[in-house]
Amino acid sequence: MKPSLPVANKGGQPGHPGHNRVLVPLEQVTTVIDLLPLSCPNCASTKLNPIPVSIECRQVIELLEIKPDVTQYNIHTCRCEKCGKHVRADIPIEAERGFGPRLMGFMTMLAGEGPLSKRKICSITGYLGMKISLGGLCNIHKLAATLLEKPFEEVKETVLSAGNVNGDETSWSLRGKRCWIWAGASPSGTFFQIDPSRSQEAFKRVFGGFKNILTSDRYGAYNLYEGRKQACLAHILRDFTKMSERSGADGAIGRILLEETKEIFAHWKRFKNAELTRVELREAAKNHVQNINDALSVGASAEQIGNKSQALCCDLLNRFLTLWTFLEQEGVEPTNNLAERGLRPFVIARKLSNGSQSEWGTKFSERVMTVVCTLKQQTRNVFEYLTEVFRSRLEKGPAPPVLG
Repeated sequence: MKPSLPVANKGGQPGHPGHNRVLVPLEQVTTVIDLLPLSCPNCASTKLNPIPVSIECRQVIELLEIKPDVTQYNIHTCRCEKCGKHVRADIPIEAERGFGPRLMGFMTMLAGEGPLSKRKICSITGYLGMKISLGGLCNIHKLAATLLEKPFEEVKETVLSAGNVNGDETSWSLRGKRCWIWAGASPSGTFFQIDPSRSQEAFKRVFGGFKNILTSDRYGAYNLYEGRKQACLAHILRDFTKMSERSGADGAIGRILLEETKEIFAHWKRFKNAELTRVELREAAKNHVQNINDALSVGASAEQIGNKSQALCCDLLNRFLTLWTFLEQEGVEPTNNLAERGLRPFVIARKLSNGSQSEWGTKFSERVMTVVCTLKQQTRNVFEYLTEVFRSRLEKGPAPPVLG
Protein backbone atom coordinates (compact mmCIF):
# COMPACT_ATOMS: atom_id res chain seq x y z
CA MET A 1 0.00 0.00 0.00
CA LYS A 2 1.37 3.39 -1.02
CA PRO A 3 1.98 5.61 2.03
CA SER A 4 -0.01 8.82 2.11
CA LEU A 5 1.84 12.11 2.05
CA PRO A 6 1.61 14.40 5.08
CA VAL A 7 -0.85 17.25 4.58
CA ALA A 8 -0.08 20.63 6.07
CA ASN A 9 -2.82 22.27 8.13
CA LYS A 10 -4.61 25.10 6.36
CA GLY A 11 -4.98 28.58 7.78
CA GLY A 12 -2.70 30.38 10.21
CA GLN A 13 0.22 28.31 11.41
CA PRO A 14 1.35 28.02 15.06
CA GLY A 15 3.28 31.10 16.10
CA HIS A 16 1.88 33.23 13.27
CA PRO A 17 0.71 36.60 14.65
CA GLY A 18 -2.98 37.34 14.17
CA HIS A 19 -4.26 40.29 12.16
CA ASN A 20 -7.33 42.08 13.52
CA ARG A 21 -9.27 44.57 11.44
CA VAL A 22 -8.09 48.11 12.16
CA LEU A 23 -10.81 50.50 13.26
CA VAL A 24 -11.66 53.37 10.92
CA PRO A 25 -10.64 56.77 12.42
CA LEU A 26 -13.49 58.49 14.25
CA GLU A 27 -13.53 61.43 11.81
CA GLN A 28 -14.38 58.95 9.02
CA VAL A 29 -17.23 57.30 10.95
CA THR A 30 -20.65 58.19 9.52
CA THR A 31 -22.82 57.28 12.53
CA VAL A 32 -22.00 56.69 16.19
CA ILE A 33 -24.45 54.74 18.37
CA ASP A 34 -23.86 54.54 22.13
CA LEU A 35 -25.14 51.32 23.69
CA LEU A 36 -25.72 51.40 27.47
CA PRO A 37 -26.66 48.40 29.63
CA LEU A 38 -30.28 48.44 30.85
CA SER A 39 -29.97 46.33 33.98
CA CYS A 40 -27.50 44.34 36.05
CA PRO A 41 -27.59 40.61 35.23
CA ASN A 42 -26.37 39.86 38.77
CA CYS A 43 -29.01 41.66 40.88
CA ALA A 44 -31.47 42.97 38.26
CA SER A 45 -30.91 46.56 39.42
CA THR A 46 -31.54 49.31 36.85
CA LYS A 47 -29.51 51.89 38.79
CA LEU A 48 -26.31 51.97 36.74
CA ASN A 49 -23.59 54.62 36.97
CA PRO A 50 -23.68 56.60 33.68
CA ILE A 51 -19.87 56.94 33.68
CA PRO A 52 -18.58 53.81 31.85
CA VAL A 53 -15.84 51.62 33.28
CA SER A 54 -14.70 50.83 29.74
CA ILE A 55 -15.95 51.17 26.17
CA GLU A 56 -15.62 48.46 23.53
CA CYS A 57 -15.79 49.72 19.95
CA ARG A 58 -17.24 47.67 17.11
CA GLN A 59 -17.65 49.04 13.62
CA VAL A 60 -19.94 47.81 10.86
CA ILE A 61 -18.96 48.78 7.33
CA GLU A 62 -21.69 48.76 4.70
CA LEU A 63 -21.68 49.54 1.01
CA LEU A 64 -24.01 52.38 0.12
CA GLU A 65 -26.44 51.97 -2.73
CA ILE A 66 -24.59 53.12 -5.83
CA LYS A 67 -26.50 55.32 -8.23
CA PRO A 68 -24.85 56.78 -11.31
CA ASP A 69 -24.58 60.55 -11.48
CA VAL A 70 -26.00 61.42 -14.91
CA THR A 71 -25.60 64.84 -16.52
CA GLN A 72 -27.72 65.51 -19.58
CA TYR A 73 -26.52 68.02 -22.17
CA ASN A 74 -29.29 69.50 -24.30
CA ILE A 75 -27.48 70.62 -27.43
CA HIS A 76 -29.57 73.34 -29.01
CA THR A 77 -29.60 74.18 -32.68
CA CYS A 78 -30.88 77.67 -33.45
CA ARG A 79 -31.57 79.58 -36.66
CA CYS A 80 -29.54 82.67 -37.36
CA GLU A 81 -32.02 85.49 -37.87
CA LYS A 82 -29.59 87.34 -40.12
CA CYS A 83 -28.65 84.65 -42.67
CA GLY A 84 -31.01 81.81 -41.81
CA LYS A 85 -28.25 79.27 -41.10
CA HIS A 86 -28.90 76.61 -38.49
CA VAL A 87 -26.24 76.84 -35.77
CA ARG A 88 -25.65 74.04 -33.26
CA ALA A 89 -24.06 74.64 -29.84
CA ASP A 90 -20.51 73.36 -29.30
CA ILE A 91 -20.26 70.02 -27.50
CA PRO A 92 -17.90 70.20 -24.51
CA ILE A 93 -15.14 67.60 -24.40
CA GLU A 94 -16.61 65.95 -21.29
CA ALA A 95 -19.76 65.11 -23.27
CA GLU A 96 -18.02 63.55 -26.27
CA ARG A 97 -17.64 60.04 -24.85
CA GLY A 98 -20.68 59.79 -22.67
CA PHE A 99 -18.64 58.67 -19.63
CA GLY A 100 -16.91 60.69 -16.92
CA PRO A 101 -13.25 60.36 -15.87
CA ARG A 102 -13.99 58.40 -12.67
CA LEU A 103 -16.09 55.84 -14.52
CA MET A 104 -13.51 55.47 -17.30
CA GLY A 105 -10.75 55.20 -14.71
CA PHE A 106 -12.72 52.53 -12.86
CA MET A 107 -13.30 50.44 -16.00
CA THR A 108 -9.65 50.74 -16.96
CA MET A 109 -8.54 49.76 -13.46
CA LEU A 110 -10.66 46.60 -13.60
CA ALA A 111 -8.87 45.58 -16.79
CA GLY A 112 -5.41 46.29 -15.41
CA GLU A 113 -5.60 45.30 -11.76
CA GLY A 114 -8.34 42.64 -12.06
CA PRO A 115 -7.40 41.60 -14.61
CA LEU A 116 -10.96 41.10 -15.86
CA SER A 117 -12.26 40.36 -19.33
CA LYS A 118 -14.31 43.00 -21.10
CA ARG A 119 -17.51 40.98 -20.65
CA LYS A 120 -16.90 40.76 -16.90
CA ILE A 121 -16.31 44.50 -16.70
CA CYS A 122 -19.59 45.18 -18.52
CA SER A 123 -21.34 42.79 -16.13
CA ILE A 124 -19.94 44.53 -13.04
CA THR A 125 -20.88 48.00 -14.24
CA GLY A 126 -24.37 46.63 -14.86
CA TYR A 127 -24.67 45.87 -11.14
CA LEU A 128 -23.80 49.51 -10.49
CA GLY A 129 -26.74 50.66 -12.59
CA MET A 130 -24.78 51.47 -15.75
CA LYS A 131 -25.37 49.60 -18.98
CA ILE A 132 -22.19 49.71 -21.05
CA SER A 133 -21.76 47.80 -24.29
CA LEU A 134 -18.61 45.96 -25.33
CA GLY A 135 -18.11 48.53 -28.07
CA GLY A 136 -18.37 51.38 -25.59
CA LEU A 137 -15.86 49.72 -23.29
CA CYS A 138 -13.46 49.14 -26.20
CA ASN A 139 -13.64 52.86 -27.04
CA ILE A 140 -12.70 53.71 -23.44
CA HIS A 141 -9.75 51.31 -23.51
CA LYS A 142 -8.63 52.69 -26.88
CA LEU A 143 -8.57 56.16 -25.33
CA ALA A 144 -6.69 54.80 -22.31
CA ALA A 145 -4.06 53.25 -24.60
CA THR A 146 -3.45 56.69 -26.13
CA LEU A 147 -3.42 58.59 -22.82
CA LEU A 148 -1.05 56.07 -21.17
CA GLU A 149 1.54 56.16 -23.96
CA LYS A 150 3.69 58.85 -22.34
CA PRO A 151 3.52 57.37 -18.79
CA PHE A 152 4.50 54.01 -20.30
CA GLU A 153 7.52 55.52 -22.06
CA GLU A 154 8.53 57.32 -18.85
CA VAL A 155 8.45 54.08 -16.84
CA LYS A 156 10.41 52.17 -19.49
CA GLU A 157 13.07 54.88 -19.72
CA THR A 158 13.43 55.04 -15.94
CA VAL A 159 13.65 51.25 -15.55
CA LEU A 160 16.29 50.90 -18.28
CA SER A 161 18.39 53.59 -16.59
CA ALA A 162 18.35 51.72 -13.25
CA GLY A 163 21.47 50.13 -11.83
CA ASN A 164 19.99 46.64 -12.01
CA VAL A 165 16.99 45.27 -13.87
CA ASN A 166 15.22 41.90 -13.83
CA GLY A 167 14.18 40.56 -17.23
CA ASP A 168 11.67 37.84 -18.08
CA GLU A 169 9.10 36.92 -20.72
CA THR A 170 5.98 34.85 -21.20
CA SER A 171 3.69 34.03 -24.10
CA TRP A 172 0.76 36.15 -25.25
CA SER A 173 -1.65 35.93 -28.15
CA LEU A 174 -2.64 38.39 -30.88
CA ARG A 175 -5.61 37.16 -32.93
CA GLY A 176 -4.68 33.59 -32.01
CA LYS A 177 -1.05 33.98 -33.08
CA ARG A 178 1.62 33.54 -30.43
CA CYS A 179 3.68 36.54 -29.41
CA TRP A 180 5.62 37.39 -26.26
CA ILE A 181 5.38 39.76 -23.31
CA TRP A 182 8.79 40.96 -22.18
CA ALA A 183 9.13 42.41 -18.68
CA GLY A 184 11.79 44.73 -17.32
CA ALA A 185 11.56 45.26 -13.56
CA SER A 186 13.46 47.47 -11.15
CA PRO A 187 12.67 48.35 -7.52
CA SER A 188 10.98 51.60 -8.62
CA GLY A 189 8.94 50.36 -11.58
CA THR A 190 8.16 47.64 -14.11
CA PHE A 191 7.42 47.88 -17.82
CA PHE A 192 5.95 45.33 -20.22
CA GLN A 193 6.38 45.22 -23.97
CA ILE A 194 4.65 42.82 -26.36
CA ASP A 195 6.75 41.63 -29.29
CA PRO A 196 6.06 39.08 -32.05
CA SER A 197 9.27 37.22 -31.19
CA ARG A 198 11.23 35.72 -28.31
CA SER A 199 14.54 36.00 -30.17
CA GLN A 200 17.75 37.89 -29.48
CA GLU A 201 16.53 40.56 -31.91
CA ALA A 202 13.41 40.95 -29.78
CA PHE A 203 15.61 41.30 -26.70
CA LYS A 204 17.48 44.14 -28.42
CA ARG A 205 14.21 45.86 -29.34
CA VAL A 206 12.99 45.72 -25.75
CA PHE A 207 16.20 46.23 -23.75
CA GLY A 208 18.21 48.24 -26.27
CA GLY A 209 20.37 50.83 -24.52
CA PHE A 210 20.46 49.07 -21.16
CA LYS A 211 24.04 48.80 -19.90
CA ASN A 212 23.90 47.89 -16.21
CA ILE A 213 23.28 44.62 -14.31
CA LEU A 214 20.68 42.27 -15.81
CA THR A 215 19.08 39.49 -13.74
CA SER A 216 17.38 36.76 -15.76
CA ASP A 217 17.07 33.05 -16.28
CA ARG A 218 19.41 31.29 -18.71
CA TYR A 219 17.21 31.55 -21.78
CA GLY A 220 19.32 31.98 -24.92
CA ALA A 221 18.04 35.45 -25.87
CA TYR A 222 19.73 36.91 -22.78
CA ASN A 223 23.11 35.51 -23.84
CA LEU A 224 23.31 38.42 -26.26
CA TYR A 225 23.73 40.84 -23.37
CA GLU A 226 27.37 41.79 -22.87
CA GLY A 227 27.04 43.70 -19.60
CA ARG A 228 27.13 42.32 -16.06
CA LYS A 229 24.59 39.61 -15.28
CA GLN A 230 23.01 37.75 -12.40
CA ALA A 231 21.64 34.32 -13.24
CA CYS A 232 18.49 33.39 -11.34
CA LEU A 233 19.54 30.96 -8.60
CA ALA A 234 15.96 29.85 -8.02
CA HIS A 235 15.88 28.32 -11.51
CA ILE A 236 19.28 26.73 -10.92
CA LEU A 237 18.12 25.36 -7.56
CA ARG A 238 15.25 23.61 -9.35
CA ASP A 239 17.73 22.13 -11.85
CA PHE A 240 19.90 20.88 -8.98
CA THR A 241 16.81 19.32 -7.38
CA LYS A 242 16.04 17.38 -10.57
CA MET A 243 19.67 16.30 -10.84
CA SER A 244 19.74 15.15 -7.21
CA GLU A 245 16.79 12.82 -7.88
CA ARG A 246 18.68 10.93 -10.60
CA SER A 247 20.49 7.68 -9.91
CA GLY A 248 24.21 7.03 -9.63
CA ALA A 249 26.86 9.74 -9.87
CA ASP A 250 24.37 12.26 -11.28
CA GLY A 251 22.30 12.13 -8.11
CA ALA A 252 25.34 12.22 -5.82
CA ILE A 253 26.77 15.35 -7.44
CA GLY A 254 23.29 16.87 -7.68
CA ARG A 255 22.75 16.48 -3.94
CA ILE A 256 26.05 18.23 -3.23
CA LEU A 257 25.11 21.11 -5.52
CA LEU A 258 21.64 21.32 -3.99
CA GLU A 259 22.80 21.44 -0.38
CA GLU A 260 25.58 23.93 -1.04
CA THR A 261 23.18 26.26 -2.87
CA LYS A 262 20.66 26.00 -0.05
CA GLU A 263 23.38 27.03 2.39
CA ILE A 264 24.07 30.14 0.33
CA PHE A 265 20.35 31.00 0.32
CA ALA A 266 20.33 30.58 4.11
CA HIS A 267 23.20 33.07 4.44
CA TRP A 268 21.40 35.44 2.07
CA LYS A 269 18.30 35.30 4.25
CA ARG A 270 20.39 36.20 7.29
CA PHE A 271 21.89 39.10 5.34
CA LYS A 272 18.42 40.38 4.37
CA ASN A 273 17.41 40.18 8.05
CA ALA A 274 20.44 42.37 8.91
CA GLU A 275 22.09 39.51 10.79
CA LEU A 276 25.14 39.63 8.48
CA THR A 277 27.04 42.46 6.86
CA ARG A 278 27.90 42.19 3.17
CA VAL A 279 31.51 41.39 4.06
CA GLU A 280 30.31 38.62 6.39
CA LEU A 281 27.93 37.37 3.68
CA ARG A 282 30.74 37.02 1.16
CA GLU A 283 32.95 35.28 3.69
CA ALA A 284 30.15 32.89 4.73
CA ALA A 285 29.40 31.98 1.10
CA LYS A 286 33.03 31.64 0.00
CA ASN A 287 33.52 27.94 0.75
CA HIS A 288 30.08 27.01 -0.59
CA VAL A 289 30.84 28.78 -3.87
CA GLN A 290 34.10 26.90 -4.18
CA ASN A 291 32.41 23.58 -3.39
CA ILE A 292 29.84 24.26 -6.12
CA ASN A 293 32.61 25.04 -8.58
CA ASP A 294 34.40 21.79 -7.72
CA ALA A 295 31.21 19.72 -8.03
CA LEU A 296 30.35 21.31 -11.38
CA SER A 297 33.87 20.58 -12.64
CA VAL A 298 33.49 16.91 -11.73
CA GLY A 299 30.03 16.76 -13.29
CA ALA A 300 31.26 18.34 -16.52
CA SER A 301 34.16 15.92 -17.01
CA ALA A 302 33.24 12.58 -15.39
CA GLU A 303 32.45 9.84 -17.92
CA GLN A 304 29.75 8.22 -15.79
CA ILE A 305 27.63 11.42 -15.72
CA GLY A 306 24.51 11.47 -17.92
CA ASN A 307 24.17 13.88 -20.83
CA LYS A 308 21.59 16.16 -19.16
CA SER A 309 23.58 16.52 -15.96
CA GLN A 310 26.81 17.06 -17.87
CA ALA A 311 25.25 19.73 -20.08
CA LEU A 312 23.94 21.56 -17.01
CA CYS A 313 27.35 21.48 -15.32
CA CYS A 314 29.13 22.74 -18.45
CA ASP A 315 26.61 25.55 -18.93
CA LEU A 316 26.93 26.74 -15.33
CA LEU A 317 30.73 26.60 -15.43
CA ASN A 318 30.71 28.78 -18.53
CA ARG A 319 28.62 31.41 -16.76
CA PHE A 320 29.88 30.75 -13.24
CA LEU A 321 30.71 34.36 -12.34
CA THR A 322 27.16 35.46 -13.20
CA LEU A 323 25.83 33.25 -10.40
CA TRP A 324 27.38 35.36 -7.63
CA THR A 325 26.96 39.01 -8.65
CA PHE A 326 24.44 39.44 -5.82
CA LEU A 327 27.18 38.73 -3.27
CA GLU A 328 29.14 41.76 -4.42
CA GLN A 329 26.65 44.26 -5.79
CA GLU A 330 24.25 46.26 -3.64
CA GLY A 331 20.60 45.97 -4.70
CA VAL A 332 20.99 42.80 -6.79
CA GLU A 333 18.87 39.81 -5.77
CA PRO A 334 19.85 36.15 -6.38
CA THR A 335 16.47 35.40 -7.98
CA ASN A 336 14.33 36.79 -10.78
CA ASN A 337 11.22 36.97 -8.59
CA LEU A 338 10.59 40.68 -9.22
CA ALA A 339 10.01 40.17 -12.96
CA GLU A 340 8.17 36.88 -12.47
CA ARG A 341 5.71 38.44 -10.00
CA GLY A 342 5.06 41.25 -12.47
CA LEU A 343 4.17 38.78 -15.23
CA ARG A 344 1.66 36.76 -13.17
CA PRO A 345 -1.30 39.08 -13.87
CA PHE A 346 -0.52 38.77 -17.58
CA VAL A 347 -0.60 34.98 -17.30
CA ILE A 348 -4.01 35.19 -15.61
CA ALA A 349 -5.27 37.67 -18.21
CA ARG A 350 -4.09 35.39 -21.03
CA LYS A 351 -6.09 32.48 -19.62
CA LEU A 352 -9.19 34.62 -19.14
CA SER A 353 -9.16 36.53 -22.43
CA ASN A 354 -7.01 34.49 -24.83
CA GLY A 355 -4.82 37.54 -25.40
CA SER A 356 -5.53 40.52 -27.66
CA GLN A 357 -7.68 40.74 -30.76
CA SER A 358 -6.19 43.94 -32.21
CA GLU A 359 -2.97 45.94 -32.38
CA TRP A 360 -4.42 48.65 -30.18
CA GLY A 361 -5.40 45.92 -27.71
CA THR A 362 -1.74 44.91 -27.29
CA LYS A 363 -0.79 48.54 -26.71
CA PHE A 364 -3.54 48.91 -24.13
CA SER A 365 -2.47 45.73 -22.33
CA GLU A 366 1.22 46.56 -22.11
CA ARG A 367 0.60 50.18 -21.12
CA VAL A 368 -2.11 49.67 -18.53
CA MET A 369 -0.24 46.75 -16.95
CA THR A 370 2.96 48.80 -16.86
CA VAL A 371 1.18 51.63 -15.06
CA VAL A 372 -0.71 49.35 -12.66
CA CYS A 373 2.34 47.27 -11.71
CA THR A 374 4.50 50.36 -11.17
CA LEU A 375 1.88 52.11 -9.05
CA LYS A 376 1.45 49.02 -6.89
CA GLN A 377 5.22 48.84 -6.37
CA GLN A 378 5.00 52.39 -5.07
CA THR A 379 1.89 51.55 -2.97
CA ARG A 380 -0.10 54.24 -4.81
CA ASN A 381 -3.83 54.23 -5.59
CA VAL A 382 -4.36 52.85 -9.11
CA PHE A 383 -7.98 54.04 -9.36
CA GLU A 384 -7.11 57.61 -8.38
CA TYR A 385 -4.24 57.75 -10.83
CA LEU A 386 -6.28 56.45 -13.79
CA THR A 387 -9.08 58.89 -12.94
CA GLU A 388 -6.55 61.73 -13.09
CA VAL A 389 -5.32 60.43 -16.46
CA PHE A 390 -8.81 60.76 -17.95
CA ARG A 391 -9.38 64.07 -16.17
CA SER A 392 -6.18 65.44 -17.75
CA ARG A 393 -7.81 64.90 -21.13
CA LEU A 394 -10.70 67.18 -20.13
CA GLU A 395 -8.25 69.82 -18.99
CA LYS A 396 -6.23 69.35 -22.19
CA GLY A 397 -3.04 68.77 -20.23
CA PRO A 398 -0.50 65.96 -20.04
CA ALA A 399 -1.21 62.80 -18.09
CA PRO A 400 0.17 62.87 -14.54
CA PRO A 401 3.56 61.18 -14.05
CA VAL A 402 3.31 57.56 -13.00
CA LEU A 403 6.62 57.64 -11.16
CA GLY A 404 6.10 59.57 -7.94
